[in-house]
Amino acid sequence: MVDRPGNQGADAPCAQVARSARTVAAWLFANVTVGAFGVWAVGELFRDAFSLTGLCFIVPSSFASAALLVAALLAYACGCRRVAGAAALLWLLPTFWLLFVENQWIRPRPRGDARAALRLVHWNVGPVMDHWEPIAQALASMRADAYVLSEIVRPEVSSAVAKALGEEFTVCHVRQIAVIARGAVKLARPDERMPSRAYLIEWQSARGPLSILAVDLPSRPFYSRAPWLRQVYDRVTFLRPDLVVGDFNARRRAHWLGHLPKGYAHAYDEAGVGWCYSWPDGFPLWDIDQCILGPRIRPIRYDLVSTGVSDHRLQCFEFSVAPPPGP
Repeated sequence: MVDRPGNQGADAPCAQVARSARTVAAWLFANVTVGAFGVWAVGELFRDAFSLTGLCFIVPSSFASAALLVAALLAYACGCRRVAGAAALLWLLPTFWLLFVENQWIRPRPRGDARAALRLVHWNVGPVMDHWEPIAQALASMRADAYVLSEIVRPEVSSAVAKALGEEFTVCHVRQIAVIARGAVKLARPDERMPSRAYLIEWQSARGPLSILAVDLPSRPFYSRAPWLRQVYDRVTFLRPDLVVGDFNARRRAHWLGHLPKGYAHAYDEAGVGWCYSWPDGFPLWDIDQCILGPRIRPIRYDLVSTGVSDHRLQCFEFSVAPPPGP
């Protein structure tokens, strides 16, 4: 059978429309690919060194990986083979970064003495800050020796939580931070350079006196964290606390968190394993809650625990204290 000339003429506009649609799709997916990879790469390369790169650094590696994968699959489905191949190749880098740079899948060997272990829990309780019952219920199951709570504004709530945990617990409440611990806790000195943002707490633990620098930094997404993180770095260098813990609202690889003072390290790097992100609970993408250990602390285990109560996962850190040097 021979096709009629009229049919060939009718097919030509359809083919032209298909080619035009493919061209538009290729342009769209190419821009998505370049944009997603470019923003992520700039953020990871420069981190929060500048205000603009700090905004790029907010973009998580998981988002860049997912965006590039979707772009590659849709481009392939639309027949844009070259764009799909380029997106697939670029997808490899943020995926590798996500799996093997930001996260670790083998827990480091414990360096502490489990027989003399202490347990510290940090938790941002913002969404339930006015309700002590769910806070106390979630914390009691952790069986910790000390709890650092962020965004708990009312002192009567922290006092009620301490009472519910047991008579052996005391509380030190400073602005929107509460430290509840077995043994005496008191404010050592308010940080005059960072009012309401970082406080040094002295804790008379079962293993001797310890100092905790409790931190709670601003959460506004377009607000540069670098100046605050630099001040935390300076205060850690000057005060030399045993533990630094809190809601930093900054990723662990931020410049002033990725280069800690000598002798300090992140608890996740030293004793953690698995998905390292703490916010939002349920589908965490950002590692904004940090626990940093000082030279005297020997790490045993670090975990991030979902509670379903707050929008932050809580941090649970087990450690022992190094014995004092001999004469």
